[in-house]
Amino acid sequence: MLLRFSVENYRSFRDRVELSMIPSRVRSHPGHVVSPASARDIGALKASVIYGANASGKSNLIKAMHHARQMITQGNPLGKNLEYDPFLLDKPCTLKPSRFEFEIKCGKNNYAYGFMADHKTIHEEWLYNIDRKGESPVFVRSGEGADAITFPELKFSSKEDEQFLTFTAKATPRHRLFLFECLDRNVTRMLDYIRPLVEVNEWFHHRLNIVFPNSKYHGLEMAVHSDHAVSHLLAGLLSNFDTGINDLSLKQVDLMKDVHDLTEQVKQDILATIETGEATLVSTPNSTRYQIIKNKTGDVSAFKLMTSHKNHQGEPVDFDINRESDGSQRILDIAPGLLELFSQDKVYVIDEIDRSLHCEITTTILSRFLSLTTGRHSQLIVTTHESNLLDANLIRRDEVWFAQKSPEGVSSLYSLEEFQSRPDNDIRKGYLIGRFGGVPVIRDGFADLVRGLCRDA
Repeated sequence: MLLRFSVENYRSFRDRVELSMIPSRVRSHPGHVVSPASARDIGALKASVIYGANASGKSNLIKAMHHARQMITQGNPLGKNLEYDPFLLDKPCTLKPSRFEFEIKCGKNNYAYGFMADHKTIHEEWLYNIDRKGESPVFVRSGEGADAITFPELKFSSKEDEQFLTFTAKATPRHRLFLFECLDRNVTRMLDYIRPLVEVNEWFHHRLNIVFPNSKYHGLEMAVHSDHAVSHLLAGLLSNFDTGINDLSLKQVDLMKDVHDLTEQVKQDILATIETGEATLVSTPNSTRYQIIKNKTGDVSAFKLMTSHKNHQGEPVDFDINRESDGSQRILDIAPGLLELFSQDKVYVIDEIDRSLHCEITTTILSRFLSLTTGRHSQLIVTTHESNLLDANLIRRDEVWFAQKSPEGVSSLYSLEEFQSRPDNDIRKGYLIGRFGGVPVIRDGFADLVRGLCRDA
């Protein structure tokens, strides 16, 4: 689970901002809290809803998470500059590193992991065990050089293990995170008793999922192909949202003859890069989706994802995905993640969850998640403009956040908890009238623009 995320000097965030999933003293909806297992443990909220005007910075917060996750899970190729996107409206910031930090819950353990980097160098990196009583370092990276990475309090099973990890630290390039290097050099397998390195890597690779408005859930085709039960569940979810979709299927096609929405060059590239015994997933510009498989003998098969509707006689009729509405396609892309949230301990961060969706669907997604995952270590964090979610009967005050941008272009992030009000106050009304910020300030100059346009014409 995510406990806190902070970012500084990234895109519109000049100063450090923090999204906290640690519950306040709010007493409503106790089921929305995963309680601490002991006096030293840290509790966590199951949901967070982030509001803000267009260009306020709420999507930049999600991009910051994604940027950091990419560096952690994919590393950086030798000789290639690091991705670096500092705050550009204050010149000194363009010479400073960006800073990212996650505080996370992995089973019974809690960790703080973060780093500071610019386009060439990882300036700092750290991993700590944390609890309510304090913190203890697993490793600390400061500056460059052979002794930049140290293990102040780490206990090793043998001198050889200590030498192995020290060698890995000294061999870590300045443009690559040590956490990634530990996975890449099999440290997490060879020294699997060092649980912080194993658990934090596993969390970023398999627990944290980030979904943008144009993200395609490529596991969908795999689920339909390999697991009929999952396919049935997805179809049921789509049917419950009144999409008219009754089932999902894969239709086998000839990659070279039947697939006209991919260029010949793209097809050749696919054939050249796909490995024997593996599958690849392709989305075309018109939203058609294919699964392409090369079996152990080298033969290639292609399958197109289809939806099924029933005609007036009750007979199934197959549809191409691109014939579905934008809303139905959006549900298709987030539905598998919703099923994972109900059955596994995952964190889903969805930017613009309400994109192309009716307000009732957005509200239902959040309410069903909160009511059906009590006690499970899963979280749903979303950005939205959907004001109907601002209902005290649905969410807690400490689950509501606002992004705001100043006249200088600096984004800030703050919680509804910072505002003094009675628990029975209408949160939605207060938001819409601008009491909490996070709404656009629209200047009354549109009529003058139109008159000027008419004069010019």
